[in-house]
Amino acid sequence: MFIRSAGTQFLHSNQPFYAFGLNSYFLGFCSESSRRQTLTAAKQLGATVVRSWAFLDVESRTPGTPAFQYFSDGQICFDDGPDGLERLDALIGAAEELNLHLILPFVNYWPDFGGMPLYLKWLRIGGGVTGFYRFSAAREAYQRWVEHLLTRRNTLTGRFYFEEPAVMAWELANEPRFDGAHGDELLRWIDDMSRFVKSLDSNHLLATGDEGFFRRLSRSHLYNGTHGVDFNAILELPAIDFGTYHMYPQIWNQPDYLDFAAQWISDHNKAARLADKPVLLEEFGLKDNGTLAAFGSRDEIYSRWLQQVYDEGGAGALLWMLGNRDGDTADFHDDFTILSADELPATREQLQTQLRA
Repeated sequence: MFIRSAGTQFLHSNQPFYAFGLNSYFLGFCSESSRRQTLTAAKQLGATVVRSWAFLDVESRTPGTPAFQYFSDGQICFDDGPDGLERLDALIGAAEELNLHLILPFVNYWPDFGGMPLYLKWLRIGGGVTGFYRFSAAREAYQRWVEHLLTRRNTLTGRFYFEEPAVMAWELANEPRFDGAHGDELLRWIDDMSRFVKSLDSNHLLATGDEGFFRRLSRSHLYNGTHGVDFNAILELPAIDFGTYHMYPQIWNQPDYLDFAAQWISDHNKAARLADKPVLLEEFGLKDNGTLAAFGSRDEIYSRWLQQVYDEGGAGALLWMLGNRDGDTADFHDDFTILSADELPATREQLQTQLRA
């Protein structure tokens, strides 16, 4: 019923399950029509997994606009109604109907859609985002949110969230970091919070949701611990079921999109084998901005990356990101966004080949 892990792979109904799909962060709070259009496009691309936010924190609540958490009269409040978590209920129900599986992070490291910075503002905690990991008030506010979600009864399916078969996994956060600091403090937070999640939900897989940075002797900021993340150490934590990594060569100032990616993918697959846990390339993207000609088209590069993940025994890959041209989601896009299955025909063929293998 629930997706499990066995060694470096996922299992569904005791059969190997390759997690292939897309990110589409707005699906938990957009309109029903936009949700349906986007999920249908994901199916056309051959996706089995969709990653979307299970957070929507707003500083000032406007009637008629969606929000999951907001601040009122000195308190962090939850919205369980039609402009709140009933929208996340609908995503979970639609995913089950379409035989898609969801990966859902609990909070954002970044300020988009609230995130850790907004928690700290609500709680009057200064000193930067690292206070989210350090201060008991922030930890307790985060735990209240996690408990509220996991013990929520879905108004459409009638199940508690910890019982939902369409949920593949929860993630502690989207891209948590501890920039410029020693990685042990973030590691302790991940250890504490992952154990807390597992105390409430032993059915679902759990990951950190980090970008996969290493902590070793290196000049590269991706490998030397600069971001306070230790990928290998995270994989060793007992309540973390699988690892995640992201890949954005342009943003990370890696000019050779092929050689860098080949090494980055290989290093994470090696870490998977060392820990004997699955590792998922859960975000990857290139801006199609005229700099790709020396390496091929964006579609060709993606296909090459995907093939390496598959050939080396990786647990799967999720494209960043799938958007939608219509309605309330028309503005939810960035330089990596594709807006229809037709934009990546070769990648779609690659996906389908992998899913048949």
